[in-house]
Amino acid sequence: LCPTSTAVRDGIPVVPSGLLARGLASGRGAGMATRQLTAAIIAVLMSWQSAESLRLNPTRATATGADSKSPARAAGERPPIYCNRAVNLGRMEATGFDMDHTLAQYKAAPFDALAYNGAIAKLVELGYPQEILAFRSDITRYQRGLVIDRARGNILKMDRHKYVKVAHHGLSEMGAEERKELYDRQRPSFNPPDFANIDTAFLLVDVCLYCQLVDLKDASPELLPHRSYAQLYSDVRRAVDLCHCDGVIKDPVMADPAKYIDADPEMAGMLDRIRSAGQRPFLVTNSAWEYTEAVMSFLLGADAAAFGHADWTGFFDVIIVGARKPAFLLDANLPIFRVRPDGALLNLENAEFSSPASVTKVLAAGKIFQGGTYNHLHKLVGLSSFDRLLYVGDHMYSDVLRAKRTLGWRTMLVVPELEQESAINFENPQLREAIADARDELLELEEELAQLELMQQEAATHAGGGRGGERLSTGEAVEQQAVLGAALGAKKLELAEHVLAYHRKFHPAWGQLFKTGYQNSRFAQQVEDYACLYAARASHLAFYSPRTRFHTIVDVMPHDRNERA
Repeated sequence: LCPTSTAVRDGIPVVPSGLLARGLASGRGAGMATRQLTAAIIAVLMSWQSAESLRLNPTRATATGADSKSPARAAGERPPIYCNRAVNLGRMEATGFDMDHTLAQYKAAPFDALAYNGAIAKLVELGYPQEILAFRSDITRYQRGLVIDRARGNILKMDRHKYVKVAHHGLSEMGAEERKELYDRQRPSFNPPDFANIDTAFLLVDVCLYCQLVDLKDASPELLPHRSYAQLYSDVRRAVDLCHCDGVIKDPVMADPAKYIDADPEMAGMLDRIRSAGQRPFLVTNSAWEYTEAVMSFLLGADAAAFGHADWTGFFDVIIVGARKPAFLLDANLPIFRVRPDGALLNLENAEFSSPASVTKVLAAGKIFQGGTYNHLHKLVGLSSFDRLLYVGDHMYSDVLRAKRTLGWRTMLVVPELEQESAINFENPQLREAIADARDELLELEEELAQLELMQQEAATHAGGGRGGERLSTGEAVEQQAVLGAALGAKKLELAEHVLAYHRKFHPAWGQLFKTGYQNSRFAQQVEDYACLYAARASHLAFYSPRTRFHTIVDVMPHDRNERA
């Protein structure tokens, strides 16, 4: 079927009713009609939205690292790796990588369009109204680190203490009073299943489509009867998952990797230096073998011969696909399979991993596996201690939090947004200075007002005046309080305007990824707690010796600052 098989009515693409009926038919014969329906809807949406997506979302490609070079970095200067916890790379016995959004940095606009348009097609197949075909992708409206309140249809940004500072219902921002009533006075747990975390770039499509459905439900409830906000999210999650499983996303990527993935010229050299330093490089990804083969061949295949390898697999000592993280990091009893050259699987339940000799024998028959657990990995790379393994990934929960909290691995989080955030921060020193000055002046006014009130209290309590005998008349005190109060109110407004202007430089709705007001965001707190290192790209490691020692800054508490002042 071609795009001409779908008409447009009042700006909304309409699938012919006969095709829709065949697509929703039950029984074995419905499969082909369903696939035709999906292909028809996606074809229309892709052709309709491709140019519009680039117009609406000009910044996301840079935000995810596509062809981006931070202007804050001088030519020849090595890209930064930031350190939360001291790491000596020279102690590492193995260094491993996730693939999707870690080694493989996707070009946001075309890649997200596959998931977004595919999910809309799936939702129509699930019985959603054809009005959703008019939705347009606006992924840049959202950022990582947000939390979905599934029951209420709200999107939240929290500070490190889990106070909600920004909240949207559907596509509209909530007022401060409503936000505080729901989340400050009641203090929910913010834990699953009632809440869902946007931990990875994969989930930005989910939150975008979910908010559009919430808005549609509020505006036209008759179009989505008997579907709660929570059900809307479950359906979106199911639709996007189906797109990952049935080829809607992965087939186009495998057919034309260069259209969807950024090449990284530093990757091959990085992996070679890791191995030359005696550290065993490995790959652990949830993607299946066929997809992994296509993506990694694009990223490393052209460099293989120059480094003495037959193909991309030569850069790794162990490759594990279909890992099912986070279960891979939690369950020590999952089965492991060998992936044969033809892609078939061989169950290794009877294989011996108990000694170095038995592991050598297992690896001699092939180093590509599917499934398994961290126990298998530790034995395959010959790990002597959990803290001698560095794992690099992009997913806060499945790659970093569980690896750190459960296993004690050293971790490095890939945060592509860092390049854009660092550039904006670098370009706006005057605004940062204005915020600092306004805050200092605000604190001084607050202190003056507090001292005035204290003097009046002491004067009323002790006959003969306040401190040092100084005493203001009641009229003078009231007048001075009024002057200070007015100045304080004006300074608060000035500071709020500066802070809002600064945050909107980063994102018009959510501000800095790592900040919420003056506090670190919840996302930033998780980075600090669970990522030993973090950087915009995994391949930043290529610019550092495998023997580098990363040192954290000295921890400073508020009383330390006072003592140093």
